[in-house]
Amino acid sequence: MAQHPAHSQYHRHPDEPPPQEIARALKGADYPMGKQKILALAKSNGADGEVMAVLNKMTDHTFDSTDAVLREAMRAE
Repeated sequence: MAQHPAHSQYHRHPDEPPPQEIARALKGADYPMGKQKILALAKSNGADGEVMAVLNKMTDHTFDSTDAVLREAMRAE
């Protein structure tokens, strides 16, 4: 049975960037990484303003994978 979109793991506001864009901004990440290193990597990967805004809203702690960053980014939206 298909999952209702509102119950999706990566449910997001229509104005927020999709998880694929955030993941693209994290290409080449060498985990574990803190928030500041993630922001610097995203910027160097050419992340747009929406992606950077979402990453900036995340709590400041160490992430061990792209999935962990995506989960936190979706909560931070």
